[in-house]
Amino acid sequence: MVIAAIAPHFWSAVEDCLVTFHHLTRCEASETVTGLWRRLPLTLDDSNPAFSDMIYHAEPWQIACNLADNDLPIADHQPEYQTLLEG
Repeated sequence: MVIAAIAPHFWSAVEDCLVTFHHLTRCEASETVTGLWRRLPLTLDDSNPAFSDMIYHAEPWQIACNLADNDLPIADHQPEYQTLLEG
């Protein structure tokens, strides 16, 4: 299943974006990310696989920008963001 394979890396990338680009502390970023995935609808499970994969089609960058309420242009940070994703 897609979620099980990518979820840890995806959420880690969101957290790293919050720390690196939005200057949250690691603790603040972790709490913010954990708060989001805990609020996700309960339908994010095996009973509705099409819906459960939807959030993972977004870029971690965009999720982080939304959580930080700060829409940074990705083009200004593309090399550093790419390195973050590969790490």
